[in-house]
Amino acid sequence: MQRDDLERFNEWWFTGRVRKELALPFKRYAFQRIIESLEERQVLIITGLRRVGKTTLLYQVIEKLLEARSSNEILYFSFEESGAGLREVLESYEKYVLMKPFEEVDKAFIFLDEIQYARNWPSVLKQFYDLYPNLKFLVSGSSSLLLSKEAMEKLAGRFFFLELKPLIFLEFLEMKGIKRDGLDLFSRRMEAHFIDYLRKSGFPEIVNWGNELKISEYIKNSVIDRVIMRDIPLVFKSRDMTLLDNIIKFILSNPGAILNINSLSENWGKSKITVSNYLKFLETSLLIRSLSNFRPSFLSSSRKLKKFYPATSSLIFSHSRERFEKNLGSALETYVVNTLNAKYYFREGKREIDVILKDGETLPIEVKESVNKEELESFSKLIKYVNAKKGKIITLSQEMKKGNVEVCPAYLIEKAFDLV
Repeated sequence: MQRDDLERFNEWWFTGRVRKELALPFKRYAFQRIIESLEERQVLIITGLRRVGKTTLLYQVIEKLLEARSSNEILYFSFEESGAGLREVLESYEKYVLMKPFEEVDKAFIFLDEIQYARNWPSVLKQFYDLYPNLKFLVSGSSSLLLSKEAMEKLAGRFFFLELKPLIFLEFLEMKGIKRDGLDLFSRRMEAHFIDYLRKSGFPEIVNWGNELKISEYIKNSVIDRVIMRDIPLVFKSRDMTLLDNIIKFILSNPGAILNINSLSENWGKSKITVSNYLKFLETSLLIRSLSNFRPSFLSSSRKLKKFYPATSSLIFSHSRERFEKNLGSALETYVVNTLNAKYYFREGKREIDVILKDGETLPIEVKESVNKEELESFSKLIKYVNAKKGKIITLSQEMKKGNVEVCPAYLIEKAFDLV
């Protein structure tokens, strides 16, 4: 690798700054956590769905570093479109840019983007981390493969992990220049902003877009198709695009559905193992999420009959605007499941609860566009049935409390659950 290959990614070596188009002014809440990590010895591993702002965050951190550090002490490299190996990149940086051995460098900050595409990266990163305490590594990728068994074993004790979630509602409001304190929390204006957020949720670049067709095309082309056509084939060496397409379309058309692997394998003419593996590929690529059936009597969960959701409600909108609008409750449920990082639901016979949170006490959560008196009473009985003390119903705009049930608007749960 020649110096020219590195210079393309690191123009601040010549200009002393990061172009404003790369380091955009709005900073996501994770920015401060990354700044704090610069003082830590450990590698910071950042993962998250495509287009949620990982690369922009790295450029913003580089921009901050340039206020106090020499420009050639900062290296950025993306492996997404490159066949280069990590060792090759690091040795070229040492040889052509620093022009002295790493052990003679006071400090260097090394940003490695989409590192899952680099050959044998955990082993190489471990070696350089152990040999050179003066190198600070920040790595990112669009797949939870960054925390694969191999990476965990190689880098044990050497990294901290940060999952960059899709853009949350409070960030969405800030990007639009809307001060939530200036809005009536239970007004039609807040509800309108929230529904707009559900259409675009997760992706900073489209916050201020108005054309619904372009929004749908952006999400489909930049996120869904990119994962299906590039990430999964490259990382998992799988080539059945038709099966991947069938699975993702089924989940986008039926968010929260319990998938019957036997039935799907028969319908699609694929083995149960193949269908299960492709579901795992999509989940590892952070495009979908699964929930397991919680069993209160055994304090455990069932691996069978998993429910699957898209990673954000905007994926539903990109697939079908009509379905999104006619079944807003599914988009709302998708938002709640992902925002609360849910892992369990409950179903036994005709009894069903959308979400079960387990963090100490059991907290049942039901999601509905709106709720009436009969539904409140029915849910109250379900709370007692799963041996919980209280529960929540998340709605589009209602707020009330009755007995062991609290009703909360969805646009307030980021604050209510202290997720900011």
